[in-house]
Amino acid sequence: MAVVDTPTTWFDDIVERLGKFDPLLPECVFLELQKLAAGRDKRSRTARVAVDISKGFKRLPCGSARVDDEVISEASARGAFVATTDAVLASAARGAHLRVVSLRGGRVDVA
Repeated sequence: MAVVDTPTTWFDDIVERLGKFDPLLPECVFLELQKLAAGRDKRSRTARVAVDISKGFKRLPCGSARVDDEVISEASARGAFVATTDAVLASAARGAHLRVVSLRGGRVDVA
């Protein structure tokens, strides 16, 4: 949703910083976006655009853990980066020794 709120060339920026990549999206994250998209406020409109953007991403099944835990688990299992602007998820990902892709000042940041 952050790339919708702050228009950016995020995909090109990631390719420039990390090389070619295939976005992966846990199904439980997609379901959260769909729930957010159901409303009529600005956040819901942003979520609807995020749902549209993410339709081209490969989806991964989720287990019964919390969504953040599913993201960490999948990224760990695949040696993947975690892309988020959520400070709690980013901290948990770094704590699991994962690299985090986020936005700072409208540009992609990799930590």
